[in-house]
Amino acid sequence: MKLKDRVAIVTGSSKGIGEGIARVFSAEGAKVVIVCRNEPEGRKMAQELGSEDGRAIFIKTDVTSSESVQNLIAKTIEAYGKLDILVNKAGYHISKNVEETSEDEWEFIINTNLRSTFLCSKYAIPHLRKTKGNIINISSMVGLVGQPNAGAYSATKGGQISMSKGMAIDFAKDAIRVNVICPGWIQTPLVEDWFNQQKDPETSREYIYGQHPLGRIGTIEECGKAALYLASDDAAFVTGITLNIDGGVTLGY
Repeated sequence: MKLKDRVAIVTGSSKGIGEGIARVFSAEGAKVVIVCRNEPEGRKMAQELGSEDGRAIFIKTDVTSSESVQNLIAKTIEAYGKLDILVNKAGYHISKNVEETSEDEWEFIINTNLRSTFLCSKYAIPHLRKTKGNIINISSMVGLVGQPNAGAYSATKGGQISMSKGMAIDFAKDAIRVNVICPGWIQTPLVEDWFNQQKDPETSREYIYGQHPLGRIGTIEECGKAALYLASDDAAFVTGITLNIDGGVTLGY
């Protein structure tokens, strides 16, 4: 097991990519802290991963709140005594360009996607320093190539990449590694909802699949395995990288 006895916080881990990462980490021996705002979903995920025998816990957290994030870190240390891995996955998407985006919507997306990454990293670092741990920030292919009608979202995803590279430099002296995963189209509830909202869902699905050189979109388990590599000792000499999990779609984007 590549993460035996390590402690990992995974934000936004009740569904989608965060769920995939939490499940793979758990299968590889990590004690996983499930983090989201939806208590029933969070508790269900923790139970599935082994809350009864201490292999997982759920901590309800508003990742945009300093007080809530500090509580998350404190309860993690109280429960497990240390922290080895932080995965910043929590995020939200809004389909509007900059002109159409209200100031309140801008603040919401910035807080949800970027401020949360800052807060969780800030308060985790003192503990990661003790374990020579690592941070994995989940950005997006959008942070690399942009996206129509996604001004605020693109800003946050690009910001996560730049911030991660700076953190990789700043905390290398403490043996803390910081890396980024940029998923493309991944089979999640959000993507499935998008397909179903189109006038012809199956035609839309075929079109999106056809844009990928590998002929399909990715799975949450594949994202989990990518995160596993970066979190494990296999990546001991890897920091400051951006790992694309996109089936090659950005090659011709």
